[in-house]
Amino acid sequence: MENHPFRPASPAERLPAYYQDTGDENIQYCFRDFDSERNFDLFDRQTREHKSSNFCIDFGEDDAYCAFDLDAQAYKTLLNSPRPTELHTRWINIWMPYNQKDLIRMLASHFDFTPRLLGMMNSDPMPPRNTSSLRMKKSSSTLRSMLSHASSKSSSIKQKAKQANEEAVDSESSIGMTEMMQSTQLELVRDLSHYQLVDDVWHWSTVDQGRRYMCIGYNSLHNVRSKETNTHPHIADRSRDVPHGKRVWNWLLLCEDKTVISISEDPFPFATGALNKEDLKTLFTTRRNLVNVFRQLTKAPTPLRDTALTQLPIRQRLGSSDEETAHRPTDAPGLLFYYLFEDWGATFDLISRREHGYAAELDRLRQEMLQTANLTHVDQLHHIGCQLAVLKRVYHSYELIIERVLKKQEATLASLKNSHILPGNASLVSSHPVINDSPGPLVPEADSLLGVALSSAARVRFERLKDRILLYALSEINECLDQKESLVMMNFNLIAIKESFSVERLTWVTLLLAKITILFTPVTLMTGYFSIQFKEMEFEMRSYWQAFGIIFGASVALLVLFSWHTALLLGDFAHCVAEMKIFNLPLSGSPFGKRASFYGRLSATVENMRDKTKLGLPYARAVYAAKHSHGSVFDVITTATLEDPAADNLLVNVCYTAHVVVYEPLNRDDWKPLMSTKPRDSVEETLDTFVLLLQHALSTDMAGKKGTGDMEL
Repeated sequence: MENHPFRPASPAERLPAYYQDTGDENIQYCFRDFDSERNFDLFDRQTREHKSSNFCIDFGEDDAYCAFDLDAQAYKTLLNSPRPTELHTRWINIWMPYNQKDLIRMLASHFDFTPRLLGMMNSDPMPPRNTSSLRMKKSSSTLRSMLSHASSKSSSIKQKAKQANEEAVDSESSIGMTEMMQSTQLELVRDLSHYQLVDDVWHWSTVDQGRRYMCIGYNSLHNVRSKETNTHPHIADRSRDVPHGKRVWNWLLLCEDKTVISISEDPFPFATGALNKEDLKTLFTTRRNLVNVFRQLTKAPTPLRDTALTQLPIRQRLGSSDEETAHRPTDAPGLLFYYLFEDWGATFDLISRREHGYAAELDRLRQEMLQTANLTHVDQLHHIGCQLAVLKRVYHSYELIIERVLKKQEATLASLKNSHILPGNASLVSSHPVINDSPGPLVPEADSLLGVALSSAARVRFERLKDRILLYALSEINECLDQKESLVMMNFNLIAIKESFSVERLTWVTLLLAKITILFTPVTLMTGYFSIQFKEMEFEMRSYWQAFGIIFGASVALLVLFSWHTALLLGDFAHCVAEMKIFNLPLSGSPFGKRASFYGRLSATVENMRDKTKLGLPYARAVYAAKHSHGSVFDVITTATLEDPAADNLLVNVCYTAHVVVYEPLNRDDWKPLMSTKPRDSVEETLDTFVLLLQHALSTDMAGKKGTGDMEL
């Protein structure tokens, strides 16, 4: 696709001799003073324009010049012309690389890229996943060169294959093998493209080093939450297993002539016409860090110039000491390379931001589980775990990139023995002449090493970034993964508790039916007996009701005895423990009747309180699930303590306490308290304190802190 240079509407400016001597009209007209406020506003709008293809900035301490959308010939002229020392650093940024293959090929030739690296940079964009027909169809405007190259190559392969088949002994077998091999190779090449690979493996990264460049490639993630329009189930499932946001592949190159090259994947390679509102928002988000670096390279007034987190020490410095000034020309390329890679704002939005990060989402799921736990929560936690695992691998790849960038290249024994390597020690050269058996010039040892050295200013910042990744990204991700595992276990426990409650209710219904049967079965038998007509025997109505009363009373007595025995076996009395400490209770005024009435009301209150505290049992089981042996049983009991403050008054002070206990199923009398509330004067206050204490213990236990079993409220 032919590139049309961006020509500002204003007349050409007076440029330094470096640009005038190139003789290129596009260079002479398109380059403008970047420190001019009018020119900066014009170029700043171009950075947010989707159709912008590239830009070039040459800058130094005092001057900076910028141009947009230059063609490959203009860049070749610039690179082949010696740059003045006052413009010590150059930044070339390329968008839509698949449309500028000539430019990338020229850069590869100038800086001596490897063929594999050039091929990956020139890769065509991946077709949309939601349309199977687009797997074989490509856009004619962007992929015409690939199709023409593939067609010519395919025709030549067929001609060679045909010639080989004619000379073979077994032509039919040879034709079959050739066609199968050819189709297999074409299918492999079609399915294993660069952008297909980086889209399937988000943590894919690469570090390439040549003698004139150092190149890193990585995926950057941006927090852009958009609506999912994909209707294919398997694709929708895959989208739930990767982090919410936009993935963009980036190339960053630091070259020996203090040139920094950045190449970014186009987020919308198949977009035609203007972008809609959501796509524009995504485009601005993915270019946010690049635009911020772009704005920091001008001395003109810029938006958010005084914001601390956006200020970068590339051209803006406070001091002017001799030591600092002497290192600025060598520090600028490395600092530009570093700040283009850093993009810490994307990490903050994606992981660390509390209001809509993964920690907030896990907390929301925890609140939903405590209300109603179901298996859909497990599915949501599974997808969150997959997303966190992808993020963990992505940031681990960043850590590996930093280690490779900071690794110092050293000369090896093989390089020292190479006849084309000139040792760095001059005395060694003078005393031991180098034997050069093969033709070719001698090169210094430092020039033979791969990669481009970073300045100390960039190295310390890369080391700081590595610490930030470990402390703020990976630690946060690991904490969320641990919390996710705890929530999965808690969800299953809560589901089991809910099922046990259902079984318990069913058991009580069964017992109720059994008790009704016990109550009316004898009466039914008696009624059947009285309905039989025996010879010489007549039953009177009075005798029937007498027998009915006796049998019904005996049934009720047996039922009460049966209920008492059942409650004793099931430990039901453990719920109704009343610890009554009575001090100097007066006996005047029919005290027995009053005390009996008071005890009856107190027993009913404790029974009602027991039923209400049972609501806190799921919280208790979730908190103390790991603090008891297998087979032991949790329960909640309430106690009422009676104290008589005045010896001459029947009124007593009642204090209620709720306990979480654990006991063995075969020995329910021997129970161990796990948590107790402080005595309260009212039932409502005791219940509120009990539930709040359990919720607090559950939240702190989920946060990985020490359990609060011995706390009291």
